[in-house]
Amino acid sequence: MKQLVEYILTNITQKPEKVQVTETIDDNGLHLINISVDPEDMGRVIGKSGKVIHAIRNLVRVAAIQKNLRVRVMLEDSQTDKPEDTTPDKSSEATKEEAQEPQESESTEPQAQTEVEPEEETKS
Repeated sequence: MKQLVEYILTNITQKPEKVQVTETIDDNGLHLINISVDPEDMGRVIGKSGKVIHAIRNLVRVAAIQKNLRVRVMLEDSQTDKPEDTTPDKSSEATKEEAQEPQESESTEPQAQTEVEPEEETKS
């Protein structure tokens, strides 16, 4: 299974030398395949709406069924190791303030309603 995943990933990534695939077997016989790629290739491996990683998991599942194995493919996120940017974003502050404002108007003044009268048709 490990060779299959390595083959697929090295062919779809721009930096195939950074692809790392490890396979471990737990006590229940479940094969855990951990994938680690360069952060720039993460988008290629995940794909739009996760379609590429889902397809890789399906291929591995089919190969595992043929060999009577149970396999789980996991993609490691290498961005969690990087420190987050703690600089406050002005646009996010505005949305936070808007979210805290009450939805209903607290004023006791009645709201003015405007009526629109239809225009009369003129015959010439």
